[in-house]
Parts: sequence; structure tokens; C-alpha cells
Amino acid sequence: MKTLIATALAGLIALPVAAQDMPETEFNVVGSIGTLSMYTDKELPFWSEQVPAETGGKVKANVKPFTELGFKGGEIFRLVSTGTLHMATTVLAYNSGEVPMNESADLVGLLGSVEELADAVDAWRPAFAEFLETQHNIKLLGFGTYQAQVIYCRDEFTAIADLAGRKVRASGASQQAFVSSLGGSPVSIAFAEVSSSLASGVVDCAITGALSGYKAKWSESARFISPMPVNFGLAAQLANLDWWNGLDASVQEYLTTGLAGLETSIFELAATETETGLACNTSGPCPHGDPAGMTLVPLTEADETLVAESVASAILPAFAERCGAECVATWNETIGASLGVTIE
Repeated sequence: MKTLIATALAGLIALPVAAQDMPETEFNVVGSIGTLSMYTDKELPFWSEQVPAETGGKVKANVKPFTELGFKGGEIFRLVSTGTLHMATTVLAYNSGEVPMNESADLVGLLGSVEELADAVDAWRPAFAEFLETQHNIKLLGFGTYQAQVIYCRDEFTAIADLAGRKVRASGASQQAFVSSLGGSPVSIAFAEVSSSLASGVVDCAITGALSGYKAKWSESARFISPMPVNFGLAAQLANLDWWNGLDASVQEYLTTGLAGLETSIFELAATETETGLACNTSGPCPHGDPAGMTLVPLTEADETLVAESVASAILPAFAERCGAECVATWNETIGASLGVTIE
């Protein structure tokens, strides 16, 4: 017991000493969607509580989610690149039309769980970090993810093939290629605008996280939900490289370590939220409120076959065309090697 107490006291004593070596540093951080758990449960307490506590107040981050700042999402990557924003979390698919490399680890139909996504990210991380620094003046500091992205629809459907002819909100080029391969019409709409778009019939269906859609009350308009993991909504914690290089080395070291821990905690949270989200949207139990009573559309062998065909004939070829030969080579050497998949 004395040893445990001594160890704990040593940790408390060491922290202020280390913090004394840091210069006072204040900056702005743009967080992810403000109503969802990646921000409320992880990003917000990290920046507003953990960072000042661990640095003795030497490091202060002013954090706000992009949804409260008037951004739609797709512009965040560009604003970090130019230095307009110091640091931000952004869903990489938001910007994949302009920067196809961003979608490499989260292509539709290739991964079945958050754990598989984490493995793909680890294989890809060094190559992606180098790409961001050399091509976009961005420092990669970590990743985050939402739970499995699933399909919500206003009207009844019994199979994935029934999306043919429907207007489907799809976030990112890979989701859009998937919807098109099924004969649907992909529509790009900001997350905050989807609920009203479903209600008004601007879209018939929409894709987002299993729990994210529940919290955004998509069930008020969408009555049917598929549990099939389309992909996962991979996000990244990014900093402007010039700004980052101007930070004191002690602050850089602290943030690098702290954000690695934040990444781990976000992935652990996301791993539990697919099942919770599906339960909340249907018959429960739901720890976040009343079950929404949506109808769960069971996944069939025909659905799985259709997705595999879409991956082979549409998802991977479209990604290769968008991304180019060098990008495809990087994908094959990193993510592809980890999955045992090669893009020809």
C-alpha cells in the first residue's frame, strides 16, 4: 500500500515540474459534430479538462465543434492546410472528392468492424502522414471514428438492391460510388441538414452512424434501417504544419502523446456504439433515451453478394481512377497488404 501511495504522489509531484518547462501556449481547435459522442464524450473533455489539468494550465485550447461555427465540414481540411485553422478534427470522407487519398482506409464494403478499421489505419498511418506533410502542409496527430455507417430509409425496403431508383444521402466519394453502383442517386448533404431533407423528401434514404442517426432524430422521418456496415466515418486530428513547427518542443511532445491516447479512447467508444445505435433505433434497450421503433431490415446473403460485387466492379475501380497510380501503389503496399486485397 505504501508503494502505491508513493507512486501516486510521485506522479502528482512530477506533473507540475514538467509543466513548468512549457511556455504558456493558447490556440483554437475545431472539433467534430457537436451533438455526437466523439465530441461530447471525448474531444471536449480532452481539450477543456485533461489538457489544462495535465499541463498546469500552461496549454489552453479553445475548442468548438464545427457545427457551432457555421462550417459544413468539407472546408475544414483546406482551412487547416492554409493555416486559417490551427487544429481541427474532420471526417476524411468530407474532402475525399478533392483529396482521394483521404478515403483510403475507409472504402465502402471492405471492413466489418471498428477493430478492422484500426488495423487498416495502423498500416496506412506513416504513408498518410508523409503525404499530408509534403502535399498539404498538414501534420497528422491522430485518428478518430464513428460507429458503423448504416442505411436509413423513409419507405420500406427488404434488400440493399431496393435502393435502386432512390435518392440517397452519401458522404464521400466511396459511398457515392456505392449508391450509384446499386442504381440509386447519391446526394451530398451536410449532416445537420439530413433530418429535414428526409422529412421533405429531398432524399429517400441516408447513410450515417448507427448511433449518430438516432441522436440526430432521423427516426422521425426514416422508418427502416439496415444493419449492414457500409463503412465507418474515419476522422483525423490535423494541425497546420507551419503552426505546429512553431510550437515549443515540449508542447509538441505533450500533444503528440495526449492525442494518441485520445485516438485510442475514441476507437474504444466507437466499437460499442454500432450495437447500441441499432438497439436505440429499433426496440431497445437504449441507454440514450426511448427506443425509436424503426424496422430493422435483416442482412441477407444476397445483400453480401451484392456488396462484394460492388466493391470489385465499382468501389475499388472508382477509387483507383480518382486516386491515381502512385496513390494506388501506396494503398496496395499498406492497407491492401493488411487486408490481402490488391487493386489492379
